[in-house]
Amino acid sequence: MSERLPAEALLLEPVFSERPWGGTLLKTRFGKNTPDDRVVGESWELSDHPNGRSRIANGPFAGREFGDVLRRFPREMAGTTRLPERYPLLVKFIDAAQDLSIQVHPNDDQARARGDRGKTECWYVMDCEPGTEIVYGLAKGIGPEDLRRGAEDGLIESMVARFPVRPDTFLFVRAGTVHAILGGTLICEVQQSSDTTYRLWDWNRKPPRALHVDESIAVIDWNAGDATPLDVAGEIDGVRTLADNEYFRVRVADIRGECPLPGDTLGSGTIAICLKGKLTVSAPEGTTALDRGRTAFLPAAIGGDVRLRAEGARVLLAESRELDPA
Repeated sequence: MSERLPAEALLLEPVFSERPWGGTLLKTRFGKNTPDDRVVGESWELSDHPNGRSRIANGPFAGREFGDVLRRFPREMAGTTRLPERYPLLVKFIDAAQDLSIQVHPNDDQARARGDRGKTECWYVMDCEPGTEIVYGLAKGIGPEDLRRGAEDGLIESMVARFPVRPDTFLFVRAGTVHAILGGTLICEVQQSSDTTYRLWDWNRKPPRALHVDESIAVIDWNAGDATPLDVAGEIDGVRTLADNEYFRVRVADIRGECPLPGDTLGSGTIAICLKGKLTVSAPEGTTALDRGRTAFLPAAIGGDVRLRAEGARVLLAESRELDPA
């Protein structure tokens, strides 16, 4: 008998990434099975990137890589037979116990020489300490030579723009934007499937990590606009769109009782990330529990037959804009 894709939500098993700035919140808040003796900064919840591929955690394909199942059932999973080399999106949780580097990501054209994609991303702040800030953009009037000098003498810390954040802040970060997630922040990130980062400054961290000052200056978008954080605190009535661009659409919904998956899905499969509470995802061939901090992929073939149920949960819904129906 040939394999077939069951009509159910696919829970995902993450890939953990050790980072010098990481902490323990992935284990203590979400119950993730991170190594006890390691500092883990990132949990790649849904990834088809060669630097870390997530696996399916339930059903007949449990243990198989998400990307393998995607390529085995492209139409059922993503609504198309014209798949790119890898799934276009990557979803991760970031536990920033300390400051991340001040950094910038290239766009698609700039990253191609490295065999990677550009990295446009967005952040949903799940939790943070009072008074937490993020770095987004440069201070007025800062140019390339200022950054070169600042990377040598440490004054680059005064050359960036900072914005306060609180739980339920959402921020869109286009490739070419100088940025840094600062310590005391727990974030859900939806991004292009890329692992290319150029570091401008790393806070004199010990042991030191390489900086990429020239590479950073070459890919900075010097015409980037100011940050426009969205405050998503309070109850959401229906579905609210947080970001919609050429790479992805990201929406958020509060689930109270039972409701269908929003009917205007893009037909490319939907990523569901439980931000708060706990919900169940009911599909024709199975019901899946989605606890806080867990991620599931809802295949395109069952998009119209999915119901979400919770007494009070918040779910982030992400879809790729780069998968052409065919």
